[in-house]
Amino acid sequence: MVAVNQTHYENRYSLSDFDATYRSALGLYEAGRFAEAEEACRMLICAYPQAADAMHLAGLVAAKQGNQVLAAERMGRAAIADANSAEIQHDHAQALKAIGKLRDAVGAFKRAIRLCPDAPALYCNIANTYRQLDELKDARENYEHALELAPDIAEIHANYAACLYAMGDVNGAETSCMTALRMRDDIVNALVLIGQIRLDQGRTVSASEPLRRALTLEPGHQRALTAYGDALFRLGQFAGAQHCLRQVLALDPDDAKARRTLALLNLRVGQGMEAIGALEPLLATNPHDPQLLLMMGEALSLVGRHSEAVERFGAAIGAGGGDDAVFRLAVELAEEGDTGSAQSVLQNGIDRKIAAGENTALFRTARRLLFAPVPTNLAAQNDEVIRDLLDDTLDEDALEPDLSFVGSDRIDPMILTRFPPVWRAALRPEGDKQLRAVGHYWERLVSGYDVPEVNLSRDRKGGKIRLGVVSANMCDNGIGRWVLGLVDAIDRDRFDVTVIRPPTGEDDITMRIDEHADLVVPLPLDPLHSARVISGLDLDVLHYADPQADAYTMLLASWRLAPLQISGGGIAATSGLSNIDYHLIAEDWETAGGEKRFSEKLVRLPGLFVNATPPESVDMTTTELQRLWRLAQDRNTYLCPQPLDVLTADFDPLIAEILRLDETAELLLIAPERDSWDAAWGRRFAVNYADVAGRMRFVNVRSRADLLSLLCAVDVVLESPAWNDAMLAFDCLGLGVPLVTLPGSAARSRRSHTCYRQISVFDCVAYHSADYVDTALTLATDKRRRSVVSHAIKSRSHILFGQKSSFDAYMQFLEECMAVPVENVM
Repeated sequence: MVAVNQTHYENRYSLSDFDATYRSALGLYEAGRFAEAEEACRMLICAYPQAADAMHLAGLVAAKQGNQVLAAERMGRAAIADANSAEIQHDHAQALKAIGKLRDAVGAFKRAIRLCPDAPALYCNIANTYRQLDELKDARENYEHALELAPDIAEIHANYAACLYAMGDVNGAETSCMTALRMRDDIVNALVLIGQIRLDQGRTVSASEPLRRALTLEPGHQRALTAYGDALFRLGQFAGAQHCLRQVLALDPDDAKARRTLALLNLRVGQGMEAIGALEPLLATNPHDPQLLLMMGEALSLVGRHSEAVERFGAAIGAGGGDDAVFRLAVELAEEGDTGSAQSVLQNGIDRKIAAGENTALFRTARRLLFAPVPTNLAAQNDEVIRDLLDDTLDEDALEPDLSFVGSDRIDPMILTRFPPVWRAALRPEGDKQLRAVGHYWERLVSGYDVPEVNLSRDRKGGKIRLGVVSANMCDNGIGRWVLGLVDAIDRDRFDVTVIRPPTGEDDITMRIDEHADLVVPLPLDPLHSARVISGLDLDVLHYADPQADAYTMLLASWRLAPLQISGGGIAATSGLSNIDYHLIAEDWETAGGEKRFSEKLVRLPGLFVNATPPESVDMTTTELQRLWRLAQDRNTYLCPQPLDVLTADFDPLIAEILRLDETAELLLIAPERDSWDAAWGRRFAVNYADVAGRMRFVNVRSRADLLSLLCAVDVVLESPAWNDAMLAFDCLGLGVPLVTLPGSAARSRRSHTCYRQISVFDCVAYHSADYVDTALTLATDKRRRSVVSHAIKSRSHILFGQKSSFDAYMQFLEECMAVPVENVM
């Protein structure tokens, strides 16, 4: 606001009675005593209604009291009474802006400029008004005029930058922003704008610093909170992002940008209901926004409302959602078990793209990885990858085609992260070959991206070995607990441990892992950005606990980001990736000749290769537990607590036979997050074993405490012969609960057997299918036998916990690898 010209008032009325009253009112105004100033002004304008100065002062007082309508009315009367005062015309314009009369404000600013054409503030303020009217060309012209008059005023440069940004001149906006900040580094709007520009350019890390600075200067700045929340979200720092975005919505519940980012965050961490709550108001306003429809479909999928999810994905396609919507619909249908519809969706997409002469890489890749076994013959697979990934106009007779296709034809790595986990390939026929084939397929998919090269021959020059541990499952599950044991067991005098966490949710196990690490690096959403972050850590060894568990980690593991890359511990199966040099297992996990199942060099470690802690005891009686889980006391209860997707068709007849022979028994299964697995598995079992399907029941397990109480409530726990969970045996045996297991030849089916070998109890270990059924029945029906076995397990289970011998050998192995040039180790 143009300052009040006190000398003008003093000289004009110095010889009148008006002068004393005016001076008194002005003094009250300057002292901040606005109520008294208002009373004095009322007396003045009542006695001297044509006095422009009195009316002007009364308008200033009304504005300070928040009565903008009255202020504008008084300023208008003052402007009429004294049409030659640029100051009054300017203040009238500002008052009109305050009540939203922007077009009238422009007229008042123009009158002020005619009276005082050399005042840069007038040009800047009229430019600000034009910007509010979205008349950006006029705004730019007035900012430029203001800068001609006052090139050294930082605020004008900052406002000019905002205008250029709105006009799409990002480079010009960035230049003007930096000019303003070189003059003054505390202009909040300029700091927010430069942060937003860098976010738009994908420079997320460099965007964070000016945004943090803006929030330090003005903690509640809404646009700064929104942009900083967006930056933290992209960097994978979800807790901080959520805090910022919730602050924004507390200030303005209608802030669409903050609400959209919060919905994306909720989707990323699996909070489907929260995402739906954030999206509903946005869709009410924009019901045909394809991205909002796509996000709502993902949220509905998370909470199990799959038919609605399919509808929303279809609506997103109809609204112009593009390839992402088609791909997501196909994945949803495939996860639902409707493979026919999913394949039809993808084939239609392929046909459409061929007709348009566009690249079909995404849809062909989805069709291959979602439905069909990948060719295990690598030469044949290479030919198929070329067919799937290259444009369909490629001459089929061309000899020796390669995969160095145009970068724009590559699949966006962000889309690749949405593929289902790779480990499921192990459950197909010839599972090990499938895993190796899929790994090779992934490497061909991601070859050629701009990933930093790692110096394999660099000299370490002694010191601690820099070890990075990567997993997307650093939370309260079996793999998360395995990782916790790993970071706890590593000798910090010999190793620096960096925990590298892909963008997922956090819980108590996450925090405990972080506490044991020397450095924690949350990764951003963009896997290419993550690859650069990991490469920049200058690690010696990168340990992927479970690269096959999710597509994001599989993508990272496909690249060479450290001189030595190893896997193992979380998932006991090959990654199929040539950039993983070694796979580490406990020596008893694999039978003789198991090396042929791995693309990596297999390293066998003594002991369990698990640093576990005993499960917490369940302080409830058997009767209380049975009542809690609604179990009948007069019949036996079996439990299979594994995910339904590892309960293969080969396991079905064993379950059916147990239920046929134990005629009143009940089998409990854990209700899956996706009820489609419930339906798909149930349909398969019911079709083939309808006579016993009615004695199965799904139960909801929300926490590990729930799982432990359920384990103690049942008579016998059954484990799928196809897949052993990382920590299930430790929970069961630590509680003295019989776990029936049928070890195979591969490590993924022998982890529980290794635990029984350690405690020298073999009553629950079966050696063929009939033995599995007989063992389960004996333990369930012979209460005395079960009691003896449970006691034996419980009394010796302490041997399983706190074992460090595997990790001593693990550290020695890494030190030996680092003692020679890495290229000689690989």
